[in-house]
Amino acid sequence: MFKQYVDNEQFNLQINRFINDEFAENAIVQDDIKKIVPELKDPETWYKAWYKKAQEREEDHEWSIASTYYQAAEFYLKSDDPRDQVVYQKYRENFYKGYKDFEYKSYKVPYENSFLPVVKLITPGATKNLLFFAGFDSYMEEMVKMAHYMKGINYNIYIFDGPGQGTALKNGLTLIHSWEKPISTILDYFNMKKASAVGMSLGGYLVMRAAAFEKRLDKVVAFDIFYSFLDSLRIRLPYDKMTQLEQLLDSDQQDIINNQFTLMMENNIDLNWKINKGMENTGAKNPFDLLKTFQKYNLKPILPLINQDVLLLAGENDQYVPSSRLPEIATGLVNAASVKSVLFDRKSGGDQHCQAGRRDLGFDEIKKFLD
Repeated sequence: MFKQYVDNEQFNLQINRFINDEFAENAIVQDDIKKIVPELKDPETWYKAWYKKAQEREEDHEWSIASTYYQAAEFYLKSDDPRDQVVYQKYRENFYKGYKDFEYKSYKVPYENSFLPVVKLITPGATKNLLFFAGFDSYMEEMVKMAHYMKGINYNIYIFDGPGQGTALKNGLTLIHSWEKPISTILDYFNMKKASAVGMSLGGYLVMRAAAFEKRLDKVVAFDIFYSFLDSLRIRLPYDKMTQLEQLLDSDQQDIINNQFTLMMENNIDLNWKINKGMENTGAKNPFDLLKTFQKYNLKPILPLINQDVLLLAGENDQYVPSSRLPEIATGLVNAASVKSVLFDRKSGGDQHCQAGRRDLGFDEIKKFLD
């Protein structure tokens, strides 16, 4: 169940995201959390608290716990921080030391001047293929860990970092909205004639974009819905402020926008992270360029192009995506083979972003849909 650890909304979501899927009943982790939470004041204390405990758990050979703590520690670090790459490597090293859920194979799929890292989770006797990927800030190892919810389905599961994600980003591939490109590359590499796909968080947009242009996808899941990148700003900025920013953006007022964001980001941890992480992922040099890039991530013009079976998941209290977008997306899918929409409310426990705190609820719907 989603828990209230701290007052800071984003801190709280991330603690639930990192801890509750796997360690809600783990006595070691729950004791650690009691010591970590009082230390969390800002991004620097966040890093120090998680990193210290990660080192302790690594020394104890608690690989899975250490990996999770290293991932949390890395969350707010900027890419040019010399600590970032060290912590990222620690996260991955400990993850694979502790991973036991599936037999798996790792691949490096050639893509442009680099490669897409792929992990194939093998289900003996499976006859179908499932692509599973994240979005704005997750790494494929987080998806690999979550795949335990789907054990036993008739699918081999291919999990990857696309452009702007994880190792692909570290190797210079920046985020793109035209997600059909990496999807097509992976389908070609593995000679898949047909596959289903689940996109998580921003992946809820990316999977729909891919489905619009890559017809080897037969079933697509937005886990959760993601209608527009600018929604993640609209949902937490005052209406009049966001309206003003959009007007400035439409009239190309670059200096004014950059100055306004510099001021707004000074005392807003959530906004500071969104903008800095966005610039890291996309290669944008300033907030204005980033917002111009964000405008490309919009479902409205591509919804009629999607003709697959579609599952749309949403949380009533998602802090990044307004749940009011759910009927708008469903109504816009005029050519879809089928559309199923599920809105999780507070009572269910699945009302947060991507059902953080009750991830099983989302995956239960995904498994029913795939079957």
